[in-house]
Amino acid sequence: MSKTIKTLIFLSLVLMVFFPFIKISQKKSHPKVNIINGKIKQGDILGDILKINGISDYERGMIINKLKEIFDPRKSKIGDTWEMHFSHDGNFLKFKYFSKPFNYYIVEKQKETGEFTTYVEEIERFKKKFIKAGVLNSSLYESMTSLNINPEIIIQFAEIFESKIDFLTDCQNGDKFSLIWESWTDKNGEILKDIRVIAGKYELENQKYYAFYFEKDDFKGFFDENGKGLESSFLKAPLSFRKITSFFSKSRFHPIYKIYRPHYGIDYAAPIGTPISSIGNGTVIFVGYLGNYGKCIKIKHSNGYISYYGHLSRFEPGTYCGKKVKKGEVIGYVGMTGAATGPHLDFRLQKDGKFINFLNLKFVPEKNIPKEYKEEFENLKKTYLQLLDHPTSHLVGVP
Repeated sequence: MSKTIKTLIFLSLVLMVFFPFIKISQKKSHPKVNIINGKIKQGDILGDILKINGISDYERGMIINKLKEIFDPRKSKIGDTWEMHFSHDGNFLKFKYFSKPFNYYIVEKQKETGEFTTYVEEIERFKKKFIKAGVLNSSLYESMTSLNINPEIIIQFAEIFESKIDFLTDCQNGDKFSLIWESWTDKNGEILKDIRVIAGKYELENQKYYAFYFEKDDFKGFFDENGKGLESSFLKAPLSFRKITSFFSKSRFHPIYKIYRPHYGIDYAAPIGTPISSIGNGTVIFVGYLGNYGKCIKIKHSNGYISYYGHLSRFEPGTYCGKKVKKGEVIGYVGMTGAATGPHLDFRLQKDGKFINFLNLKFVPEKNIPKEYKEEFENLKKTYLQLLDHPTSHLVGVP
């Protein structure tokens, strides 16, 4: 018998011995799980989403009731995502709701008992840095949004430089800008949440302005290339606007009522949908419809200040009474609700219960780099200067 024939006989015997076990292993493998996913859109109701995807009335009620124990469905936001898990034979297994930016909430049906249980998980996230640069060809907001930069990052950039640059009057087409910011991303690199601008440059025809975020112990803030502070308590304006159409006045002719009466605010003209941000850190004390102001938000700040934002088209999802907001955080969008002849923001500021002229406030930088942090600041500045002056379109892993 040849060697080749002996080898074939041996292989045949091996297959005869082990093939039954291979079959058994295949039978014991777990059945495939079918996953349906989607995204929350305008007008979506969670119960309807469950029903459309074949969840029975009983299971739908159980899912929503159990979910309420760990998450309020009324706080669902446009863009949130969800998953439904089903067994291969169509039985419901698990519902996941992903609430931006980090948490997801799970309602699971136990196979053995049929009991519904809930728990909360956090998306694994990674901090990364990105850089973009561009040339001004309209407003700063429009130029940056054309590069797919998040509105909150644009607002941060503008507020950082507000003590140096008036973006309404000082800027012109052809100005250059570059910025580096930090974001939380998932394992696939998708941005979950932008954190903050950490360095920026704005270049006019004959002048360059720089800003660097520095943090050490409890000391933090934005500083120019000489270590001088750039931040004040309030923004110079709550939005990127086209022009001021009405100023603070004790006797203004009202365009609708055709009478002279006080106008204790500033009207910033801007297109419908332009983001509006809180002028400073504070607590939301009113969100709703307020007579002639239309859709309105009030925010209480320190030292007796309350800011008003009127005629909004809509509120930023997740803005509610009692919420703590940060300076520059988006709270709503320009509209013309209430007594308004065109799209604009009616912005007002109270100090100790009395309306004051916001444009007369002094914006004084709060702090400079102290001597003990000077060397560390210089090292950080050197790194970011190189990147700002020679930017790439996408950057990850900057020191």
